[in-house]
Amino acid sequence: MSNNQTRAIQALAHLHARIARVRHDFLYKLTTRLCRENQAVVIEDLNVKGMLANVRLSRAIADVGFYEIRRQLQYKALRFGTELVLADRWYPSSKLCSRCGTKNAGLALGQRSWTCGGYDADHDRDLNAAINLQRLATGALAAARALPVASQAVTPGTAAGLVPAGGGKVTPVRYELGQQDGSGQEENGAHLCPRFR
Repeated sequence: MSNNQTRAIQALAHLHARIARVRHDFLYKLTTRLCRENQAVVIEDLNVKGMLANVRLSRAIADVGFYEIRRQLQYKALRFGTELVLADRWYPSSKLCSRCGTKNAGLALGQRSWTCGGYDADHDRDLNAAINLQRLATGALAAARALPVASQAVTPGTAAGLVPAGGGKVTPVRYELGQQDGSGQEENGAHLCPRFR
């Protein structure tokens, strides 16, 4: 093997290593931001093995790393106190009309938009699925735990017997753990190892 071939192999290896590091960094920052800035995150349980059988999409699906995203969301949701809702594999998020609930059973994978026959509404496939997943998440959270009834101390000026449900102030997760700089680290260093403080 010549020196030029050796250098070309090394350059290609360095390029692949850099791409792997960039992907890992992006996934880590994305999942941290999702769990830190939201009170609930909903994801779908996808049949990745079945999706990889599609020859045209298999490379793109394998590059995404769905399992790694789910793994990081699971442990970071516990760390930041975020509710992680897992939609069932067979939940038809993109096939349900987000307005009337009619199911479009004939929706093909290549169709990016469709019109509901029951409500005569035009739907973008991804936006419609996001609305349905949001409703699923909020319904699951409401069923899991009821909102506490606000007391007079929390909501001043409320008469006894007319106390509304869910009073008080909701604080976003990112402010509970201290202010952050651009790198995503808290200023107070609450989650840093003691020897690095």
